[in-house]
Amino acid sequence: MVVPAMSRDQVPGHGWLGHRRSRGLVGSDMSERRTAYLLLFAMAVCFGGTWPAGKLAVENVTPFTVAATRFTLATLLLAFWASRRGGLVRPRRRDLPLVLALGATAVAGYNALFLYGLELAPASDGAIIVPGLAPVFSMLIAWPVLGERIGGGRMAGLLLAFAGVAAVIQPSGGVDRDRALGATLFVAGAACWGIYSVLGKSATARFGAVTATLYATATGALMLIPFSIGESGWSKLADGDAAALVSIFYLAVFGTVLAFVLFYEGVSRIGASRATAFALLVPIFGVLGSVLVLGESIGAGTLVGGTVILVGLWLVQQPSQERKTAAEPRLAAD
Repeated sequence: MVVPAMSRDQVPGHGWLGHRRSRGLVGSDMSERRTAYLLLFAMAVCFGGTWPAGKLAVENVTPFTVAATRFTLATLLLAFWASRRGGLVRPRRRDLPLVLALGATAVAGYNALFLYGLELAPASDGAIIVPGLAPVFSMLIAWPVLGERIGGGRMAGLLLAFAGVAAVIQPSGGVDRDRALGATLFVAGAACWGIYSVLGKSATARFGAVTATLYATATGALMLIPFSIGESGWSKLADGDAAALVSIFYLAVFGTVLAFVLFYEGVSRIGASRATAFALLVPIFGVLGSVLVLGESIGAGTLVGGTVILVGLWLVQQPSQERKTAAEPRLAAD
């Protein structure tokens, strides 16, 4: 999973302790900034760990059951945190399509593709491809839907990201069929996350980041449960070994709830623009986790492709000239 969808303008004003932070204090207080960086570093570690954890989980439990269990538990934990924090916004009937779309893209669709991809391809491939391409798809979708322009630098980043994917799945010039299919599922998963990122801007503006994330996990879990029943996965969950059960627990607690809370708290201190830059660390920790936990080997093609994808991701995340111009009066006012 990559960083949650949060509009650059929808910066929350309250932390988990409930006190408000002004922008002036965020910009000048070095202690606050260091805290934010530590929180966001930990967030990247949590998200990066979802790749080896997911690989271990699907070795003994079916993918839909892994996902359904993960998000059922995550929904309960997020609901508890959100209720303690306060400020939940109830959806109206007209909001139902948006809420369902959040669950279908970020939770049900993405996780089915993510976990089935892990059955076929190395976890390190997914850790590079999904975080690298999700912002690319978000940019491509936001172009016609939100009217956000794609400058030359961001277009170069797009092309680099896709070139990097080709290098990752063809490490020695040949294509392994299962690995290529797994990579295709990862790319489709990144597209799902890109759609969610665009939808998330409307949802965050309507509900706030916490409520939007809670509704996404809840509706996504409800969508996944029938599929998990259909694949008779609950009996395999009951018979799953310790590694699978611990991995599912990690995915729910660390890879979903804690990672979101850490990201939310980091954003509340330094803003979404700076916080999103920490997405560059997610594939690095994902690959490291795959090597250390799963014993995967990283070839030259993966290293080169991963580096190219990271450069492309950095270019894609640079603000357009339009955004820079719009930000100037706001910065002057501060």
